[in-house]
Amino acid sequence: MKFTKKLLACLMLVCMALPLTACGGGKKAEEKAPETPAQQTEAKESAAENRTFAIVYPIVHPFFEPIGVDAEAYAKTANCSIITKAPDSSNAQQQIEIMENLISMNVDGIAIGPTDTAALVPTINKAVEKGIKVICFESEAPGSDALAFIGTDNYKAGRHMGEVIGKNLNGEGKIVILTGLPTQFSLNERIRGIEEYLAEKYPNIQVVDTQPSEGDPQKAVTCTENMIQAHPDFDALIGIDATAGPAAASVWKAKGWQDDPDHLILTFDDMEDNLQGVRDGYIKAIVAQRQTTWAKQIIDTLNALCDGKSVEAYNDTGSVEITIDNIDTYVDEPSYVEK
Repeated sequence: MKFTKKLLACLMLVCMALPLTACGGGKKAEEKAPETPAQQTEAKESAAENRTFAIVYPIVHPFFEPIGVDAEAYAKTANCSIITKAPDSSNAQQQIEIMENLISMNVDGIAIGPTDTAALVPTINKAVEKGIKVICFESEAPGSDALAFIGTDNYKAGRHMGEVIGKNLNGEGKIVILTGLPTQFSLNERIRGIEEYLAEKYPNIQVVDTQPSEGDPQKAVTCTENMIQAHPDFDALIGIDATAGPAAASVWKAKGWQDDPDHLILTFDDMEDNLQGVRDGYIKAIVAQRQTTWAKQIIDTLNALCDGKSVEAYNDTGSVEITIDNIDTYVDEPSYVEK
């Protein structure tokens, strides 16, 4: 009996102690100290180190290659990795397949220049639904869920070209337009800007022909020759995409039209071939984008979106005119502002 009483007494003491411990009567767990700014920065950098961003060009072309090179260099300072992809022809289905593959890889962010705006919208939206941060560059995708755009406002750049055309033709004449992918939003916006500016400011300048090269350099040469033959009284050829200027310049060389005031080439994009065309007297003027700024903006924007920050929805990087007078200094000039 004594043993039993002692045992009961011990059990009662244990039962009385348990509630005290469960209610916090024991030692409290140590509270985690708040992170310092340095620790927060280190955590963000650690998270960014695991991020993979993809840049998807509209087509394989030398115009886009420096953007990828700049992005890879800048990515090292931003603690992320870069994948660059592009269809090898003007094939929207190839670009869709590239996007589908990136979605299956579960990359953190994608910057895409849509080859075919309408065709790419469902795939862009699918990527966003999967939690991938998607932005557009160079060409927009209206109607999509893309979170931002980085590049030239191509309608404004078209109006800029309209001013260059009017100035060089003294307000009257006939022009032919050589474009690239007929489905590419950016190129169509440039043409719209040109046509509307000329209608408003220079109604005596007439667009007599527009042909697409599909972004194919050889086809661009053929289209140029065809338009010249069909419209021998034309005054200027207007190049809309990056293949147009070099193609036209090669035709001008074959015809001996160097420094010919009656047959002008006015084109977009400061490709090295175009710049050399200005130096050699075949190309009169270039309207250039500021694509050298795009790589950094793409990575900074994707990182900000991954960090949950808000970003500018539309980043117009502007345009600048290049002639023989400023060919060595144009990069330092301010962007065009319509008067």
